[in-house]
Order: sequence, then structure tokens, then C-alpha cells
Amino acid sequence: MSDYGTRDHWDEVHDAVADTDHQSAIAANAVVGHMVALVNATLNARTAATSHGARRAVLLDVGAGHGVLARALAGPDRLVIASDIAAAPLAAAGRRHGDIGDRPTPRGLAADVLHPALKPGSVDVATCLRGLWTLPDPAAALAAMAGLLKPDGRLLVQLWAEAARCRLIGTGAALLGKALPSLTRPAGVPSPFDITPAMLADMAAPAGLALDRVETGETAVRVTDAASYWREFDAVAETAAAARKQAPAALRARIDAALPGVLGRVLSRDPTLPPDHDGWLAPIAWSLCVLAPIRTG
Repeated sequence: MSDYGTRDHWDEVHDAVADTDHQSAIAANAVVGHMVALVNATLNARTAATSHGARRAVLLDVGAGHGVLARALAGPDRLVIASDIAAAPLAAAGRRHGDIGDRPTPRGLAADVLHPALKPGSVDVATCLRGLWTLPDPAAALAAMAGLLKPDGRLLVQLWAEAARCRLIGTGAALLGKALPSLTRPAGVPSPFDITPAMLADMAAPAGLALDRVETGETAVRVTDAASYWREFDAVAETAAAARKQAPAALRARIDAALPGVLGRVLSRDPTLPPDHDGWLAPIAWSLCVLAPIRTG
């Protein structure tokens, strides 16, 4: 696989996970649904606080990938821009999902987050879902996104909770890390669990952003075998999912054979199942952080 974080890397990752069944992934849908609800609440609160009433909002989803969140945010009163350094997934998403009724297709923008190719002060709400820790320079990315916001705009960033509360990701990642040395993170690249809301606030302050509010969410999904586990895992851990899918078939089979034993040691058993049925609860928890431009004067 190409060097981590490059355009080629993300094109390869998104190509490998293009067949991921996002619609059936309970955990991923829970996070997306929470983000959509918070975006809607943010826009409604801003409309209520202004005297000129509702106007067409400009939404920017950074690190959009195949556009799952961007499509969920689409609406007749919004221009939704799905931005990603990798052009391939955006193009594929556009081919698969045309305008449906009054929910227009998000507009794709292939751009580096540090060079977003948008007019400063043009965005009402920017979102960053499952992506801040993957960026080469998260602080610089926050500054770039801050420059795009309108004075009353908001930036919504999703972070995972600590690893112990996100065993849906950590269990599979640890198993794959032992089997696939190529998954070792490059030096200086944070893990998905390294950035906390407090750290985010410290990184955002030099960019002129303050932490306005934090909403938390959590769920636990039932997994009964390798197929049900990877269906959930692949939708929230795309780089690791791509490495697994690109591994030789024999190695994938060995990983799948080992997985139930690992799940039994790490996860809690689903108490609703009969004693002779395998089934575990894989927890995942997250924070949605709302950042607002710091008012001066």
C-alpha cells in the first residue's frame, strides 16, 4: 500500500472497501445519525437566532470518502460539498447516487484539506467524521477549516472515546496488527483514540476556534461470527479493513478462524442469547465536538 495519508493511499483504501455494506452497519449508522441530528440542530438554532430567517446553507464534509455522511445531510435548502483528497470514491459515489426527489446529490470536491479550494468565510457548517486523527497535521487542518467558516459558522468534529469503550474497533485492529505488519502506524501518526475533546480544544484555539459544546454517544452491537464482526468493523475502520481485504485468502481465513476466540476473551457475552449460541456485544463510544469562531472585540 502507498505511503500513509497520501492521495494514492486513500484511493487504494477506498477502492478496497467500496463494497462495504454501510446500510447494515449498526455502529456506523449510529454515529452518522447522531452527526446529522447535531448538524440539523445547529442550523435550526442559528436560524432562530437571526432576524433574516432561513437561507440556503452551505455544508462542507471534510474527508467524505464515499459520501455516506454527505448524502445523509443533503436537502433542498442546502448545498452539501463532499470533500476528500481522494477523487475516486467521490466519483464513484456520484455515479451510484443521483438526485432522488428533493434530496440532491452532494457536490464532490477533490482537495487536500490544507488547500480546500473554497472561498474563505463561505461555509455555514463543516463536518469531520472519523478523520481528524488520519490527517498529517490536525492542527493545521483545523486552521484551514476555520478559515472557511462564516462568522456564525460551526465546525463539528467526531472523536472516538478511549480504547476500552471502543472494543468494536480495537479488538479487530489488534488482531490484524499482529497478522499484518504493514498496519503499523507511521511515527507521529496518532491512533483513533489519542485525541480527546480537551486536546481538540487546545489544538483549535490558535485557529480562532473555541469548543462550544460536546455531545457523547455510545452503542453496543451484537456480533456472532467473523462475518457479522467484520461487517461492523469495516464501516468504522477503513484503513485496517482495506489491509484485511487485500491480504492473501489463506491469511484472511486464518484471521477469521482466530477471531471468535479473541471475541470470547475480550467482549462481554450477549446475555439475551441461549447458552449454546455464540454472541458478544461489541461496544463503541464517541464524542461530537462543536467548535465556534472566537468572537473578538
